[in-house]
Formats: sequence, structure tokens, C-alpha cells
Amino acid sequence: MISAYCITQNPDGISLQKAFEKDDLKSLDQANRLIPDGVYTTFRTFEKFHVLDLEGHFDRLEGSAQLLGRELKLNRQAIRNALSELLKNFPAAEARVRISIPFTTENRDELQIYIFLEKLVLPSLRDYQNGVRVITIRMHRENPAAKTTTFIHTADEIRRKLPNEINEAIMVDENGRMLEGLSSNFFAVKDGTIFTDDQHVLAGITRKQVLEIIQELAIPLRYEGFPYAELKTLDEAFLTSTSRGVLPIHQIDDQIIGQGMVGEITQKIMERYQKKIQKAVQPI
Repeated sequence: MISAYCITQNPDGISLQKAFEKDDLKSLDQANRLIPDGVYTTFRTFEKFHVLDLEGHFDRLEGSAQLLGRELKLNRQAIRNALSELLKNFPAAEARVRISIPFTTENRDELQIYIFLEKLVLPSLRDYQNGVRVITIRMHRENPAAKTTTFIHTADEIRRKLPNEINEAIMVDENGRMLEGLSSNFFAVKDGTIFTDDQHVLAGITRKQVLEIIQELAIPLRYEGFPYAELKTLDEAFLTSTSRGVLPIHQIDDQIIGQGMVGEITQKIMERYQKKIQKAVQPI
């Protein structure tokens, strides 16, 4: 069940009201289909009222809009206040939150800001211990630097067709480079070096934390997508996202990765990430 609200922001302040009360919303992606295209960001809560780098999410919204030729200036404190109030009444212990801002009007002084909340569902303990299965698809984002809702619709159509045992679909570009997942960033490990594309992917908030950890651990890093043609040579692979955190990959398409278990480098990053976010999350 999705809780949906709309904030109207104008120079006089903001107003908050429920949205789509008559609709039986099952997912955040379904909710996004009810509003015009625009920009969005998605994050999870920690202990219900804490978030990892909320300012970074606001920056992403404004930056994505600017890349699309729209000026966006958010009343950040007002949104924080509204979000805190909504979470107080949200029944689940933790929430997955999406803020979507459609480009509905030429009146730049007024914004419609939608907040959608759903119960946070995390991968299982077994997934973190053994890794998950993913597949690859031939595609890439048209504008990877901007987080636009048009991509949500494309990703949702693909995700609906994925078998239940598949956690994610990894995009592979026309040059055969493995880029990112539909809702995650992708990291590959070969001979002690980590590979992750930097120019053709959406720079995730969790990805930023993981890149800092890689530097702290002094692990060699190459900012390039790993060649799909060399998949058999991979030692380790993992995903990062706001809901998954750091999630190891066991199998890509029909290829078991490495020894078929969570690798040493991935394990170190997972452990360091858990410690890092305990200190990094902040009250809304």
C-alpha cells in the first residue's frame, strides 16, 4: 500500500494534502504513472526518522531539473518538516520514500511536489550472505546525469517481466560495457581492481559512499564499465542502491561469478558500509 501526498510550494509558503486517495496504489512506480513527467529521487529511512544525505537528494532534484532546462528551487526545510509529519503517521517501521516533481506548469513560482511512501522491503539475509542473480539487457540511459521520471516508466516495464529469482537487470551499452542496473549502480572486481562506469551512469547517493570506502581501503579503482565479453574473468561483483546498500552478485546471466561466494573485497566494503552509514545518517 502506498501513501501519497502533494505539497504545493509557492512564495507564500507550502500546503500539504493527500493525493490519489481513490487509487489502489501497489508500488512507487505505479504512483509515478499518475503524474506528468519530471524529476525524482528515492531513498530509505533509518530508524524511521533518519536519512542518508537528504541534502544530496535535494541537490539531485534541482540538478536534474537544471539539466532539463528547468530552474528548480526547493523549500528544503518545509519539505523536511512535511516529511517528518508524514512519517509519524506511516504504519511501517521503515519507509521507502520517493519525491517526484512533475513539470506541469510554466508558472515557475509554484511547484507540485509529490511524496510517495511505501513499506521498506530489504533483500534477505541469504541474499547478503550468498549473493543474488542478475541478468543483462542492451540499453542505456539517454541522459544519465538527470534522474527523470521518464526512465521510471521504461525500467518498470522491464522489471515487471523479470523472473522472481532475478534481483536486477544490468544495462550493457553498444560498446559492450556493463554500466548500471535499472535502480542500482554496478561494480565489478577483477585481479584486485574495482571497475565502475562514471560517465554513462546515474551517480547514486549510496555509490558516493561506496566510492569513499574504496578510497579509504586503498583498493585500485578504474572508472570504466567492465567489458561483458570478459564476464568469465570476473572475480566479484556487487550492486549498490538506497534500499540494497551493498549487495553481492552471485550470478550474471548464466555465468557464476568468481568462486560462487561473496568475495573478500566485496565483504570488506559491505562491512565498512554498515559502519559508515551508522555515523552518516542524520535526522530529517
